[in-house]
Amino acid sequence: MVIEVTPHEIVLCKPPGLASELPRDPAADSLVTRLSALGYSDVRLVHRLDSPACGLMIVARTAEAAAHYFAEIAARRWQKLYVAAVSAPAAQVRALIGPHKAYLSTEGRRATVVRAGGKPSFLTLVHVAEAAAGQSHVLVHLHTGRFHQIRVMLAHLGAPLVGDDVYGGSTDGRFYLEQAMLGARPFGSSQPRLWRAPSHNGRPAWADDLARAIDAQERTLLNEA
Repeated sequence: MVIEVTPHEIVLCKPPGLASELPRDPAADSLVTRLSALGYSDVRLVHRLDSPACGLMIVARTAEAAAHYFAEIAARRWQKLYVAAVSAPAAQVRALIGPHKAYLSTEGRRATVVRAGGKPSFLTLVHVAEAAAGQSHVLVHLHTGRFHQIRVMLAHLGAPLVGDDVYGGSTDGRFYLEQAMLGARPFGSSQPRLWRAPSHNGRPAWADDLARAIDAQERTLLNEA
């Protein structure tokens, strides 16, 4: 789970099915309690992943590092690439490749695309690969980090995530949403870093063209850094 540790931050991969934090029951199983069990008791979450999602996260270890990351996120300096399994065939989803914008509103534990009054939300659909019958894997460059953003925007575009009954995804398959690449400037550094999530048991097999697309995105982001 833990990839890298410095005095200021922890870089890790959250497994699927684990909440990032449970403020109403601090003793319940969560990423925060597992880090505490490893000896990292004074941690500060600067971003979160949905409980069913998995992938890269950065956790601050000091108030100064947390303030740094909050400012970097607010300025949209983080680079976030996700892979998701969606309930639509690749031939259909390829027509959606490109940038997308929506206005999102949150009602309870559900996000909704609205015509006006919501928060502007941006993502780019970078690549689409074949997956199981009637499904595909999509590579998403997430530019903002709204609540359930990828899930609700892809559903609105006609490609809900597999297993996502909240937003109309097919139940014929397992929910899969992974933050597979994360770029950020570490606290105290003048240069950004780029991390890739290692392979794990919760990851379905990726088609070769998806792996190549991720490699290409890594080269592009490193060149832009």
